[in-house]
Amino acid sequence: MPPMKGLIALLPIGLLVLTAACSDAPPEKQWYKPNANYTTADFDRDRDTCTDKKTKALDEGCMKDRGWSALGGDIAPAAKAPDPSTAGKTKGKY
Repeated sequence: MPPMKGLIALLPIGLLVLTAACSDAPPEKQWYKPNANYTTADFDRDRDTCTDKKTKALDEGCMKDRGWSALGGDIAPAAKAPDPSTAGKTKGKY
């Protein structure tokens, strides 16, 4: 294959990679209900109820109020609870 035909064949692949890399859309969160049995229909019903009809934006507070928790790598870790063995003790010299 001549070099120019090889470059032309790679052009669509390059455009696809650039399009994916430059996407402004944040990744979608996955939701689950801890310690609960639920179906896809349950999730779809709550998601539809919590989605703004005009902007198509999901209200995360609404989902949390309905018992759903977000699952994904884009979520900050929860704050660490204080160690009970050191609770009430002051550090430093007296």
